[in-house]
Amino acid sequence: MTGESGSGSDAHLTARLGLGRIAGSILALLLLTVPLLSNLWQIPHRTFAAVGPEAERLAFVSSEGGTVQIFAINTDGTGLQQLTRPPGQSEIPVWSPDGRRIAFIRAQERDTQIYLMNADGGGQRPLTASPGTNTFPAWSPGGPSIAFVSDRGGSGPQIYVMNADGSQQTRLTASPGESTVPVWSPDGRRIAFVSTRDQGLPELYVMNADGTGQRRLTDPELYVANPYSRGQQRLVPEGILLRSGTLHPAWSPDGKQIAFVIRVGLYEQSVQVVNPDSGYRARVATGYAPAWSPDGHRIAFVGVRHGDAQIYVMTTDRSRLLRLTSHGVNLLPTWSPNGRRIAFLASRDGTLGVYVMNADGSGQQRLGSASGDLSKLPVLSWRPHLR
Repeated sequence: MTGESGSGSDAHLTARLGLGRIAGSILALLLLTVPLLSNLWQIPHRTFAAVGPEAERLAFVSSEGGTVQIFAINTDGTGLQQLTRPPGQSEIPVWSPDGRRIAFIRAQERDTQIYLMNADGGGQRPLTASPGTNTFPAWSPGGPSIAFVSDRGGSGPQIYVMNADGSQQTRLTASPGESTVPVWSPDGRRIAFVSTRDQGLPELYVMNADGTGQRRLTDPELYVANPYSRGQQRLVPEGILLRSGTLHPAWSPDGKQIAFVIRVGLYEQSVQVVNPDSGYRARVATGYAPAWSPDGHRIAFVGVRHGDAQIYVMTTDRSRLLRLTSHGVNLLPTWSPNGRRIAFLASRDGTLGVYVMNADGSGQQRLGSASGDLSKLPVLSWRPHLR
């Protein structure tokens, strides 16, 4: 049972998306071609969303005004507000745990810096100032700290942490290779991340919040055989595609498991979970972009069948699978804090849009455009309840 009906051919979908940058980017993602494993730094950028006690509210990225900027909208379609404006492009909005502030990045010429603003767009100020690229801000659960990625000092992408006011910026990773997309554990004591430090392959790691105790959770497996033989497989461990084709780990709400994705063969990906303490791994489903429900009992993900990308929900015990969407290109499901709704991106009329639906797939509604360069594909997240 699905929330919508209807589908189209792959050729029709390609024609609708166009043959330029959008078509190339989205088809590269959805057909699951082999990623550029050695270039984690060029991971697509993310967009986040929000919920408050009076009205559910989302933040997202759009180029509707001519440049890529951050907008916010209520999930009933009202209250659209542009939060950022030029100079530069603003992306990757990340709500603070109390729902009152947003960290984001602003790219101007050759520099990309992390900024902070109030939920209404006021009070914008930079948190970083080092030349180069500073990106992927991630609030600690309590809100006092922000982890981020920086290539300052010519070191290549590494993970840092700072206070929420930008002070005490401290480097946490220093190994060869790239370390990126930090994600805090629910208790704020550990950080999962992806690194190419071993054999150049993106692998899943975990460390303490102060950078100590760094451990690899996935093996550097790479079985290369005849890529055209169904009897042999090519396996490349990688962190979850967060929410937009990015390599990204996803902690379970209780902190006992981390979801991630491995590539099986050339055109298939498998959602798996790993216990960060015991190392025990289990397969969940074929697909990518997994997102845990707030109660930890369900995982939403994108499944691709015959080039058709749809959103599914599976119980973590694998006893029930529900398809939520049925046509178009559907990406990056993200649960609301109460688990009753899911925000996602979809292309159904030739443009990429922000959608919401009930957790059973009903009530699908388009809220606005998320158009722009799909190499910086937005990823949705819900604003925490205001405190």
